[in-house]
Amino acid sequence: MNQPHAQVVITGMGLVTCLGSDAPSTWRGVVERRSGIGPLTALEAVAEGTKPEDVRWRGCQAPDPPGSRGAEWPREARLLGRALDEAWREADLGEKPPYRPERCGYAIGTTLHGMRQGGAYLRTADPRHFADFLAGATLRRATHGAYPRGPRLTTCAACSSGLGSVGLAMTLLRAGVLDLVLAGGYDAISEYAYAGFNSLRLIAADPTRPFCRGRDGMTIGEGYAVVVLERAGDAAARGALPVAWVRGLGESSDCHHLTQPHPEGDGAVRAIRAAMTSAGVGPDEIGLISAHATGTPNNDVAEASALRTAFGARLEHVPVVAFKTHIGHALGGAGAAELVLSATALREQTVPPTANVEPGEIEFPSIRLNTGPARRERLGAAMSLSLGFGGANSCAILGPAVGMPAPKEPARDAPLREVLVTGVGVVLPGAIGNEQLASLLAAEPGTGPRAGPIEEDCYAHLINARRMRRMSDYVKLTLGATAVAFEDARIADAPAFTDGCSAILGTTHGSAGYCEAYYTQIVKEGMAAANPMLFAEGVPNAAAAQLSLMLQVKGFCQTIVGTRTAGLDALWLAALRIATGEWERAIVSAGEEHSPLVNRLYKHLGLHASDGSGSPFRPGRGFVTGAGAATLILESRASCTARGARPRGQILAGASLSTECLAGREGIDCVRRGLEAVGGPDQVMSSANGTWIDRVEAMGIAASRRRRGAAVVSSIYGHIAETFSVGPLAAIAGALLGARAARDGHGVLPALRSDWNGYRNLAVPARSGMAARDVGVLCSDYTGLCSAVSFRYLREPDRAVAPRRPSPS
Repeated sequence: MNQPHAQVVITGMGLVTCLGSDAPSTWRGVVERRSGIGPLTALEAVAEGTKPEDVRWRGCQAPDPPGSRGAEWPREARLLGRALDEAWREADLGEKPPYRPERCGYAIGTTLHGMRQGGAYLRTADPRHFADFLAGATLRRATHGAYPRGPRLTTCAACSSGLGSVGLAMTLLRAGVLDLVLAGGYDAISEYAYAGFNSLRLIAADPTRPFCRGRDGMTIGEGYAVVVLERAGDAAARGALPVAWVRGLGESSDCHHLTQPHPEGDGAVRAIRAAMTSAGVGPDEIGLISAHATGTPNNDVAEASALRTAFGARLEHVPVVAFKTHIGHALGGAGAAELVLSATALREQTVPPTANVEPGEIEFPSIRLNTGPARRERLGAAMSLSLGFGGANSCAILGPAVGMPAPKEPARDAPLREVLVTGVGVVLPGAIGNEQLASLLAAEPGTGPRAGPIEEDCYAHLINARRMRRMSDYVKLTLGATAVAFEDARIADAPAFTDGCSAILGTTHGSAGYCEAYYTQIVKEGMAAANPMLFAEGVPNAAAAQLSLMLQVKGFCQTIVGTRTAGLDALWLAALRIATGEWERAIVSAGEEHSPLVNRLYKHLGLHASDGSGSPFRPGRGFVTGAGAATLILESRASCTARGARPRGQILAGASLSTECLAGREGIDCVRRGLEAVGGPDQVMSSANGTWIDRVEAMGIAASRRRRGAAVVSSIYGHIAETFSVGPLAAIAGALLGARAARDGHGVLPALRSDWNGYRNLAVPARSGMAARDVGVLCSDYTGLCSAVSFRYLREPDRAVAPRRPSPS
C-alpha cells in the first residue's frame, strides 16, 4: 500500500536522560528548568569505588534504573531497551498488536554504537566483548523478546542520527513496507566520545549556554529516545490516540567540512525549507523551534544565521528552546530526544524554558530563547532541528494531534516508479575497477579468494591524492569505488548530478584501524591524549561525509552500520525513496577496510579461517577477509532520460527481516520469507562464506522455491574474500558487468567452485558464464538479520518492468 503523502503519527514515546528514566520525568525536569549536569561516574576511566565528588569529568549522565531487564547487558543496550519498552507501552500495543510481526520494525540512530565494548576489550584482551560491539548486536540485545520481526536498522549521521532515523521510518511507512516503526536514537556516556569532543575543544567548562556571549562549548550527555510511528489511518483503526503528527521532514548536507558547519548555515537552511515544503507550512505557522543549540561558538553562529535566513522577520516572534541546556548533548540520541520533548510541548501546549541562560547574555537578538518559566501558549506546529558532523542536517515539523485533519485513504495505490542502476564501481582485492572484476568473475574460482588489504597505490589515481592523506582506508576505498561508478554511469556534469542527489552508505566495521589507534592511545595514556583527527575520521559516517564533500552531494548522506546486511539495506532504502518519488537519484555504496584486530576477534568466534582458504557452502572452514568497496548509482526513469543515460539494470524489490536466532528453523524461515518477498527468484546470489550461515541460506533458498524446482545459486565469495557489507553490492555489480560479454545479452552469475558440497539436493550451482536475468541477492547477519533485493539486467531497447509491491505479509 504505497501512500507517499500518508499522514504519519507518533503514538508512543520512550525516553531515558539525565533527568529521569522515562519521558514524563524528563519533561518535568525541563519544565522546572533543571539541568542534569553532574559527575560522569559511568566513564570507563573512573576507577571502581571512586566517590562522585572526586570525579572531575562532568556531564549529563542518565540514571541506571534498578530492576531493569538485561542487568548484565552493556549500558547502551540496557537503557535503549528501557526506552523501547516505554514507547511500546505508551502506544498501547500490548502483546498482540493488529499488525503482523514482519510488518513492524526498527530504525535507530547512533553515532558510536557499542564503542564502550571496544574499550573493555582493549583493557582486558577478552574477545567476548566484541560480541556486543557492533550496532547490530546492540539492537539485538535491546529488542530481545520484543514483538517486531521486520528490519532492525541502525543508521549513523553523526549527531543528526536520531532524527535521521525518523526519516527512514517515514519512508518505510509511506512505501507500504511496514505498518509500524520504532524510530529513535542512542549513545552512551563513553570516554571515547568525551575525549574526542574535548580534543576538538568543544567541551564546555561550565554548563551549556547556547547563543550567549562568552559561550565555550557543549556539555556531553547521553540519551535513549524512541517514538512509535504509524500511518494515521492505521492508528485510528486500532483506536490509538496520537501524541503528535509528523507533518514533514527535511534533510540536507552542508558539503563544507568534516567537523565545522557551513558559516552561514547553508545546509541547515535547505533542510528547514525542505521540511516546511514537506509539511505544507510556512514560517508563520511555526509556534516553537527546538534548536540544535550546542553552545559551541561556530555552531551557534551558523545555526542562528540559518534560522534568520529561513524565517526572516518572523523569527523574532517564535519561541526557541534549547533542550541541551537540560539534558546535554546526547549525540546520536539528541535529535530523537528533542523530538520527544517537542511532541510533549505540543501535547501540553507549553513553551518550555531554557536553562543556564539569562536574557542579557543572548548574543543574537532575533533568537527568542525562553529564559523564564514554562508558559502555556497556543502552538500550531513545532520545528525540531538536528545538525551533525560532516554537515548532516535533519529537520522535522510536528503538528498537534488535536485538530489534525482526518486521515484520507487514497482511492488507489500510487504507482511505484522504476529504480534504474546506471553505474557501478568496485575496488576489491585483485579487482581495481570494473574491467578487472568482470575478468575475475568470468573465470572459474581458484584455490582461494583474493583477500587481505589493498595497497593505496593501487587506487590512489581514482581520488584526490592531496585530500586523501588523513582519510581512513574505509573512506578512501569508498571514494575510489564511487569515482569508478561515476565514470561507468557517464556522468558528464558531476556538480549538476549531485546537486539533487543523496547518498546512503553501508558498513559493518567502518574505520576500524583509526578507531583502534585512537582508543588504544586513550586507554594507555588517558583521555587528554586523544587525537582529534583520528576521532573525526573514525566516526562510522565519515565516508558519507567525505563523499558529500568530494562530490558536493547536497542531499542527505547517512550510513547504515554494524551488520553484514548494511550494504544491501542501504540499497533497498535508497531504492524505496526513488520508487516513492522522494528522490530522483542516489549514490549507494558499501566499504570495509582490512583489520587484523577484527580478524582475531572473528577467529575467537569460530568464524575466521586461519589456513587462508575460503569457499562458499563448505561450512565449518570459516572465512578469510579482504578490504574493498562497491558503489551503485541509482536513478529514476526521468533522471536517466534527462541526461541520456543507459541503465544497466533495475532494482525490482527488497525486504529486510529479523529473528531471535538465525542458526536454526527460525533463521531458515526468515531467509525463505525474505526471498519470497522479493519474488522467489530462480537465481540467487548467496552470502555464503564458509560458516554456518551457508546451511541456513541453502535451506532457506530451497524452502522459498517449494514446488517450483531448485534455484540456481551463486556466490561472489570464493572469487573475492569476505567483505561483509560490500559483498552483496559487489555481487550485483559483477553480474551487471558480465552482461557485455554474454552472448545472449544477459548478465552473468559468478560460478561456484566445483568442490562445494552438502547442498546438491537443495540448489543448482552456478557455472562459469551462466546467464542471469532476474536475480535475488541474499545477505544474512549473525545477529539474526536477513535482507534480500531482486534486480533485473536491462538490455536496450528493453523497457523496465513495473516494480514489485511490498508483500502485505
